[in-house]
Amino acid sequence: MAADPYLTGAYAPVYTERTELSLPTEGELPEELDGLFTYIGPNPVVPPTGYRARHYAWFRQDGFVSGVRLSGGRADWFRNRWIRDRRVCRAMGEPRPPGPRHFLSDVVHTNVICHGDLLLALVETGCLPARLTPTLDTVEYTPLYSGLSNGVSAHPKLDPNTGELIMIAHTPLHTWGEYLVIDPQARVQRSERIEFGGRPLVHDIALTEQHVIFFDSPVRFQPSIAIRGQLPYRWDRRHQARIGVFRRDDGPRSIQWFEITNCFVLHAVTAASSGDHILLRALRYERMFDHSDDPLAGGGGLLWEWDLDLVTGAVRERQLTDRMQELPRLDPRTVTADSRYYYAITGSSEAIAQRQPTGILKHDLLTDTTVVHDYDRTGGSPTEAVFVPRGAAEDDGWLLHLLYDTERDMSKLIVLDSRDVAAAPIATIDLPCRVPSGFHANWIDGASIEAVDAALTEPSL
Repeated sequence: MAADPYLTGAYAPVYTERTELSLPTEGELPEELDGLFTYIGPNPVVPPTGYRARHYAWFRQDGFVSGVRLSGGRADWFRNRWIRDRRVCRAMGEPRPPGPRHFLSDVVHTNVICHGDLLLALVETGCLPARLTPTLDTVEYTPLYSGLSNGVSAHPKLDPNTGELIMIAHTPLHTWGEYLVIDPQARVQRSERIEFGGRPLVHDIALTEQHVIFFDSPVRFQPSIAIRGQLPYRWDRRHQARIGVFRRDDGPRSIQWFEITNCFVLHAVTAASSGDHILLRALRYERMFDHSDDPLAGGGGLLWEWDLDLVTGAVRERQLTDRMQELPRLDPRTVTADSRYYYAITGSSEAIAQRQPTGILKHDLLTDTTVVHDYDRTGGSPTEAVFVPRGAAEDDGWLLHLLYDTERDMSKLIVLDSRDVAAAPIATIDLPCRVPSGFHANWIDGASIEAVDAALTEPSL
């Protein structure tokens, strides 16, 4: 019997926590890069055997976060740590971290963000965030400073103008979600219900200055599959795909639904409003989770556009490219604006099907042109690329991402110039081990890391 693809290659688990100082670097690491690069995903604390190996549920494994601290033109350290959920603490013989969970499972493995003075690991399913130290140790599970009554989303959006963190949180325990607005001090300003009439998978949202936009697709929670220990979402052809739009000031009471051709969207790219219209772009799948819990089984997403008329309720939709891609990222300063550029992982249909993307793309939405940094010839497979601003222009910055070296079975941190994506890397940092391919990467600037460190001397939340 062939090994599960999530137990081999770039996804193969590692079973040791590492700390390595003064990492070797090729090229010249920019001194302005002062911060922490993070990457998180599923990684079991105990090697799966028997039934658990034959029916390996990658999406439900323990959270494993890796980080590289950069400062002064140096790569100071690499660390990887498991999020201390119940299963990890039991395996390691450690006491559980304090704090409520608000959900049946306390596995947290999808994203890492910094908001206010909190470094937080997030998950999609309804569990509260896990609070981390700047060196990635788990402190506690936290309801933030004002007491979240439920969990959060793994994919919030930060408004660069107001400093508010905005998300639509949901859990399969309910047929409704929550519109959450969290202020710059990590206090919940608003918590309002959104009636879904079911249990959809809503991973990402898009923002304009006035609106929140999200997809309600035929991918729905299936309890019978959850009982078997698999990812509990499947395609339900009885549900009509639609886009929900509401004004941020009015909240969900102003929601407007737009029916669209059935599809699934995991990640939005950008949204822009003009008069009575919103132009939404996202990576679209014709179907997803149809007979499998593997999102890459059907290849990558394709860039589509939806023109939403807020007056008539009409919607026009069209495909913009035929290039498979995923994990789109913007300059964080343009999240609520009419962004021109975005960055994503890409590869041929064969490479995506083998779960090995081969390139990082930069797409210009104004000119409809794409530039790719191609690792196919060198045998590397990249993960999500994070944009770190350098100058005032939208595309003036660096792209940081991990690269799995397939020949050496090791990982590197790559720094690209975002204005010349196809050029050779500015710097390459050798990591002491392989970082298992997972979900999301992020960049936490040095000032935020200092605030996180200072807050840890204060009383617990």
